Amino acid sequence: MRANVRGPVQVRRQYVLFFLLVAGVIAAGFWLGRRNRAPVDVLSAVPADAWLVATVDVAALRASPIAQPLLQLGGGDAGSSGGAASSIVPGLGTLTDACGFDPITRIDRVVLCSPEGGERGDFGVALTGRFTRDELTQCADRVSRARGGKPETSRRGAFAILEDKADAAHTRFAYREGGPFLVGRGAWLDAMIDAAEAPAPRERPEHPALRQSLAPRQGEAPRSIVVTALLPGSVRDRLRAELGAELGSEGERAYASVLAVASAGFALGTGGPGSATDLAVEMRCDTADACAEVKALIERKRLSFSRDLGLRLVGVGPLIDSLLVAASGQSLSATAHAPTDDLARAARRVLDFRAPSRPRPASPPNSAAGDGG
Repeated sequence: MRANVRGPVQVRRQYVLFFLLVAGVIAAGFWLGRRNRAPVDVLSAVPADAWLVATVDVAALRASPIAQPLLQLGGGDAGSSGGAASSIVPGLGTLTDACGFDPITRIDRVVLCSPEGGERGDFGVALTGRFTRDELTQCADRVSRARGGKPETSRRGAFAILEDKADAAHTRFAYREGGPFLVGRGAWLDAMIDAAEAPAPRERPEHPALRQSLAPRQGEAPRSIVVTALLPGSVRDRLRAELGAELGSEGERAYASVLAVASAGFALGTGGPGSATDLAVEMRCDTADACAEVKALIERKRLSFSRDLGLRLVGVGPLIDSLLVAASGQSLSATAHAPTDDLARAARRVLDFRAPSRPRPASPPNSAAGDGG
């Protein structure tokens, strides 16, 4: 009798232990899946026919001294996060006034893209940051209504779309839970939504190939800004025809080689105070001779700029002097670098020169005004 009782008990224990083990594996897999879930990639919203793709790591750029004068260029109150001025919306004041917060100070990453042949000014922006869907949709609604619009909401896939349908050239806003937040016009926003919901990236492979070529080398700062452009042959042929005889002259013949550049990329890597800022350029030409001519043109321009006293007084002389250009077959690369603090001072000088009427901060009461010297 004893053995008959212990047998079923042991079997039940085995079943319980088995189900507990299965539940533990499921729970661990769910936890690891959530933990290892990849962050939203703004590049996933780039459609296949984008000719221009520009990515900005705003969170990293915001820490650079170079960005500070640029962030304050719009004016407004400097009490927003990170010490940057609140962005200005024409006719509305600051975004902080319109939305209750400044979205610019919460953005982490941005990509801007434009369709091939987008002569009407079509564009799209995808961004991620530290804000909720409700905050952004309410902000977009307030901005639209403040401009006299009547925003309406619709859906496309998992995205909610906010737009003022009374305005033929209106900007549309789209967002889904988890991001990214999209801004665009016309059918281009629909194309970005479709790209974001596709199972694989939709952008043309030339863009990631250029970004790979522009990746930082050992010891260089991570790239804060990367711009890649694919230049269609039809557009270059049209420009060549419009310039016509100008490109036939001896003095302008070198510029014709620029129209043989099929794709190009630019990258900037910068860091905090005391760091170095690196610039990189990559080009792909129709022929090796075209790349060699572009290289010679850039080197002539570098020599001319190096002799410009004004540029040296501004403080970009070391950047010009460090420029190196190399051509290899149908590829061309150029690099330059300079101390970040020096470039930040140069940016400040340029902005002060372009806006001489900007009021300077008042001197503190205990300044050296009464120094008598």
